Formats: sequence, C-alpha cells, structure tokens
Amino acid sequence: MKKILLLIAAAFLFSVGTADAQKYGHVNSGEILEVMPGIDSLQIKLKAFQDDLQTMYESMMTEYQQKKDKFDREVGTMSSAVRQVREKELQDLATRIQEFQANAQDDLEEKQYELAKPFQDAIQNAINKVAKANGYAYIFDTKILLYYGAGDDITPLVKKELGIK
Repeated sequence: MKKILLLIAAAFLFSVGTADAQKYGHVNSGEILEVMPGIDSLQIKLKAFQDDLQTMYESMMTEYQQKKDKFDREVGTMSSAVRQVREKELQDLATRIQEFQANAQDDLEEKQYELAKPFQDAIQNAINKVAKANGYAYIFDTKILLYYGAGDDITPLVKKELGIK
C-alpha cells in the first residue's frame, strides 16, 4: 500500500512539474549585431581611432630612432656627463613607448566597448521585449552556449523587433 501511495505521489509530482514547463529560447546576438543599421559607422570610427594610435606609436618610434642614431654618431665625442644625460633620455623615451603600447590596447578595447554599447543595449532591450511577449523564461546567447538541443531560436523575432530584415 505504501508503494502504491509513493508511486501515485511521484506521478503527481511529475505531472505538476511538466505542466509548468518553462519556455527556453536562444538568440545569436552576434548575427544581429552584424546586420544592425549603423554598425558600419562603428567600424569606421574604431578604425580611425586605431589609426590614430598607430600614427602616435610610429611618431614615437621615429623620434626614438632619430635620437638613438644621433647618440650613436656622437657618443665618441661626448663627455661622460652628456652621455649619461642622453642615455637617460633614450631610456625614458623607450619607457614611454612601452607604456604607450600597454595603454593603447586598453584604450582600443575601451573605445570599442563605448561605441558598441548603444547597439548592445538595443539588442538587449529587443530580446527582453520578445521574451516577455512570447512567454520565455530563459533566453541564451548561442555564441556562449555550448549546446542547445531544445528551445526556440528567437533571432528572427529580435531582428523583427529591431526593424532588421
């Protein structure tokens, strides 16, 4: 009798659990980002920023090379005090170049984030609207999802929400 009651209770719990099954969906936000209006201007602005950084780096390297060449040409005629000052100048410039290189990558990533944020916010808002309108409990992004055998692909719905064909 206990076994029958246990089986009935288990069946009841199983049926209640499946009746409240939650809807899962997935979206490819990278695909949406690639076709969003205005994304080309983001890439142009990012390229211009990167080119500015490259120009600055090349200018610093040219200055370093010119000073080093001059130092190498004149090292035999310099007093010890002048040589030490010029070596210190070269070392300081080399340090500035290294610091610039280290900071340039961070600056580029920060600029990319700053430029992409409005696009990412628009995508997130559209995902939220689609999820709420269609009763989804969870939406996963396929670019970080390792497996998605179940659930609905809401990418077309999000594109529609954003006005993208």
